[in-house]
Amino acid sequence: MKRENTRLVIAGGGTGGHLYPGIAVADYLKEKNIEVFFMVSDRGIERKILSSKGYDFYEQPQTPLKGIGTAGRIRSVMLLAKEVFGMLKKIKKTDTVLLTGGFAAAAPAIAAVLKGARLYLHEQNSVMGLTNRIFAVFSKKVFLSFEGTLKAKGNTVHAGNPVRAEFASCTPKTEETKRILVLGGSQGSRFLNRLMAKSAKALTDAGWTITHQTGAKLYDEALEDYTREGAEADVRSYIENVAAEYEKADVVIARSGSGTVFETMYARRPAVFVPFAQATDEHQLYNALFAEKLGIAKVMTESGASPERLKELIEWSRKQEVKDRLAGIKYLNSPEIIARGMELD
Repeated sequence: MKRENTRLVIAGGGTGGHLYPGIAVADYLKEKNIEVFFMVSDRGIERKILSSKGYDFYEQPQTPLKGIGTAGRIRSVMLLAKEVFGMLKKIKKTDTVLLTGGFAAAAPAIAAVLKGARLYLHEQNSVMGLTNRIFAVFSKKVFLSFEGTLKAKGNTVHAGNPVRAEFASCTPKTEETKRILVLGGSQGSRFLNRLMAKSAKALTDAGWTITHQTGAKLYDEALEDYTREGAEADVRSYIENVAAEYEKADVVIARSGSGTVFETMYARRPAVFVPFAQATDEHQLYNALFAEKLGIAKVMTESGASPERLKELIEWSRKQEVKDRLAGIKYLNSPEIIARGMELD
């Protein structure tokens, strides 16, 4: 049953992968006249994206608790405590909180529990993250992107991963072209950038064109890599309308955050996934293996990566059987499932 006069807080962040599913849910609920407010990290990408979408948000000056040493952890805990008290004021008029994971979800989650708000969470990856594992026991429902998510806790519902609305217009590729789209994630990937620069000359000689999103911090370095290798590519720090680039592409080469895996599926494009080897609990590897088992992607580990292997996998992507599998995939309406699960639709 739909709840009236609801103000939803969506909390999480640190990467685009934690933000975009929340935006997809917010876009869906906006049509239902439900007010949505975001609580995110202060890393900058959230500010840019949410401002462009017209959503109100609050940035948390926090640092993660993992991999920062004892002094860093103490500082983070003190900041977390301060943020929790601030959050209690900010969610005063809110009775529903949706966590999308990442360190920026912690303070809003604690505040929601203390206030007695209805807490829900969405797990994007195939291995449940630390923040979500902690707060799953306090949540009314836990929405999973992947069936069989490892380390999952709580009252789980398979909902899929909400993707941006613009992906709804993507259609199977019919025109015979040779276009590669390279995505390193919201923060970019030095490993992927260097692999592509080394691979590009042979690929362009074979008739392929390359559009490569490098990440803002790695843009200049990636340009130098391509120049040094004598290779041509359309190199960009950030792609505003990534769905339009998916539409043009014949194959996607990318890291395998959950958002990217689901976007390639929704766009019906074959992919070569290169999982980030240091990802927590190897979740990027498990995300990529999910798509590989469907026969719509190939996994190339960092240790097994080479220009020669990459070229082989790109040629695999052109097989008709791969296109047929992509065309046959059925998708969940994830924003609707999550909205109804929260009794907001």
